Amino acid sequence: MNFAREGYPLIVGASAIAVVAFALALRVRSWPLWLVAFLFLVTAVVLAWFFRGSVA
Repeated sequence: MNFAREGYPLIVGASAIAVVAFALALRVRSWPLWLVAFLFLVTAVVLAWFFRGSVA
């Protein structure tokens, strides 16, 4: 799947924050951090959907 170049920093940034939040949530065992990590994961997926390339 192709993505618009303008979206790469946003997608990678949200994904990186989600990964760090998941790692921190595992280490600290805090459910609010799990929620934050999940929200950043959803944000990354929505950004990827928004900046996806055309099919044709």
